[in-house]
Order: sequence, then structure tokens, then C-alpha cells
Amino acid sequence: MKKNLHIPFFIITIICIFSILLFNNNASIDANNNTGSIINNPDIYFNKWSNKSWVTLGDSITRANGYQSIIKPILGFSNIDNQGINGQTMAYQNKNKSTYTMGKNIDYNKYDLVTIFSGTNDFRYNKKLGSIKPLGSKNFDKNTFTGSYQLLIEYILSSNPNIDLVLITPIQRNRDGYNVNFRNKVDSKLIDYVNTIRELGNMYSVPVLDLYSESGITEKTMDTFTRDGLHPNDVGYKRISEKIYRFLLNI
Repeated sequence: MKKNLHIPFFIITIICIFSILLFNNNASIDANNNTGSIINNPDIYFNKWSNKSWVTLGDSITRANGYQSIIKPILGFSNIDNQGINGQTMAYQNKNKSTYTMGKNIDYNKYDLVTIFSGTNDFRYNKKLGSIKPLGSKNFDKNTFTGSYQLLIEYILSSNPNIDLVLITPIQRNRDGYNVNFRNKVDSKLIDYVNTIRELGNMYSVPVLDLYSESGITEKTMDTFTRDGLHPNDVGYKRISEKIYRFLLNI
């Protein structure tokens, strides 16, 4: 005679409940423990920037406050300190402060995030590109785009190694004859400054948001997204803001 192998329903129910509780416990990994995983905790992941402080460095595109005002309520930043300056280059210049000169006087311990959105004016004002030097070099040239950029990156990371630093490339442009195909007086195209930013991101292991290649702003769409072939209009800032906030969620 065969034994009855039927398991009572209430036992199956108890087993299922136990399994669910065990799974949930394992999934709720503490973001501060050695596993380093926050993906299994959606609240922590999507609230990464809630009540955090962000300082934005750059030129007139940053100064206009077009992307910061859109992103702040979406990601919940408590404070955004806009340090963009019209006409500002990364490399040293006499007429206006450079991003490096201004940026090295900021206390980065007050912030959780810093973004650098620079380069289009270095191209426009014919700043020498320069060459990338080894980390910690004593020969950075602040008069070149690359040298001043490295000086600023190293200053920020030495001031606050825990800060999130994001580099943002210039968008494509078509103003004053300086478009993506034009070679300036130091024989550089805009893409050369963009490529330098990409390389610096790799070198310093910091994320780079490549708006030159990923914003959708090109000569074909310039009238839609900019007011003058360079500065974004309202539609352009909405486009840029979407790219930035999605990027920030993934760093």
C-alpha cells in the first residue's frame, strides 16, 4: 500500500511565508556595509541626491541656471551653488576669471557633488589645448586648457576625495564662425577639447557626460535647441537637464 505523500496546505503556506521573509532580508542590503550594494534598495538608489549639495562650474551656459533649476526639484538637492561665469574659459585669461582660477578658491568639503561644464570658450578664444601630464605632475601649464583642467581636478579631489566629480563636455555649436568643423587659431577643433575631457575622465576615474555626442544638439537641430547657435533655449535646457539628471542617477 502506497503512503500518502500529500503535504497539508498550511505547511506549504508556512514554507512560502518563510521563503519570502528570507528573500526580503537578503535583498535589503545595508548600503554602508562591505557589500557596497544599493541596487537592491530602491529608496536609497533613487534618493541618492536628496538633501545633498551641488556646486556647478562653467561658463554662460551654466550661469543662466537653465539646467540647475529643472534638476533640483527632480533629484531633491537641498542646495545648488551656481559658480558659472559668462565668457569664462578653463585656461587662464586676463579679461575674465578662468574656471580653474575661480574653482581653486572653493571649499569642496561643503558639497557632495561638483560638475565642470567647460570648454566651448577655450575653443572660441583660441586657448592652447596643451598635453596631458602624469598625475601629480609639477609641470601643469595653467595657460593651456589641459593643464588648467588637470590642476582643477587634482585640487578638487585632494580637497575632498569623497566628493562626486562629474565632467561635462561642451555641446556642439555654430556661432561666430566657430562650428564643429572650424579650426581655431591654435589649430584645434571643438572635438579636440571634448576628447581631452574624455581622456581626463579615464585618467582620473571620474564620470564624463558627453553632451557633444549624446545631447542630440547638432547643426541640424541647432535652431530647435539653441537661441543663437550656442546658448540653449528653454527646449534646449530641458533636453540637457534630462541628460544630466539621468546621468546623475547612475553614478
